[in-house]
Amino acid sequence: MENIEIAKICGLCAGCQRAINTAEEELSHGKKVTIFKEIVHNKNVNNSLISKGAVFASELEELKGAETVIIRAHGEPPETYDFLNKNNISFKDCTCPKVEKIHEEVKRFAEDGYFIIILGKFHKALHPEVLGTLGYANGRAILVENEDDLERVETLKNEKVYLVCQTTFNLKKADELIEIIEMILSKNNCHLVVNKSICDAQKFINLSSAELASQVDTMIVVGGKNSSNSLELYKNMSTICPSIFIEDINDYKQAFAEIGITLSKDLKIGITAGASTNKAELEELKQLIKKDLEEI
Repeated sequence: MENIEIAKICGLCAGCQRAINTAEEELSHGKKVTIFKEIVHNKNVNNSLISKGAVFASELEELKGAETVIIRAHGEPPETYDFLNKNNISFKDCTCPKVEKIHEEVKRFAEDGYFIIILGKFHKALHPEVLGTLGYANGRAILVENEDDLERVETLKNEKVYLVCQTTFNLKKADELIEIIEMILSKNNCHLVVNKSICDAQKFINLSSAELASQVDTMIVVGGKNSSNSLELYKNMSTICPSIFIEDINDYKQAFAEIGITLSKDLKIGITAGASTNKAELEELKQLIKKDLEEI
């Protein structure tokens, strides 16, 4: 292998790429494009769209008068679609098909009287995908991120319960929580249906990155600081070899210095990224490192 390698599977997932492609296609046709919230949790991708003429909106009221609105891959609750339709706002729905399927199933089970449990990130900030899914639960849902939240599950007795996962939730953590939830609900005479709806893309990115991490001296994870899946990837890589997590590729040397790594020609470096980072950025980083090594 070369001294600098990019993981075979990494970078933008199909759902995020589809949303970006849709926005770029609309822009190429001269449309005035408004993207509702960050299209991905990566400032470089978002800034690239802004440079091509896209406008970002964070509140529904900001969408009034928009020509074409892009709904990102994370999906939205029903209230967003109600607002768009009520105000006759044209939109392209780029919700990831896997997330859309979760919404359909949550809606179906909720209408059939099931209480909904969503495994997802919400403690530091409510993950946008979780927010969207929550909107289909008819107001009868519990969010679970870790063991501290299981007291809420204990309150469910003699209920029909449907459990789903944020598509980018940690698989190992999901398995641990589901095992405990199954025991609690069995004891409480509840009927539980589990949909471990974690996206395979995340699993394959982590597996490919882990394989590379086992062969190098250090890993660089590139991603937005508010990207849940990128942070998860970084945590996983850090258990295998010394790793850094950067948003700007130009920061890699400073990040190396902070963990005591010196750039040298015999240092084996692995590069990877979560599902919200453009793979072209990783190629740029690889070339940047090569150029810096030539100056040593």
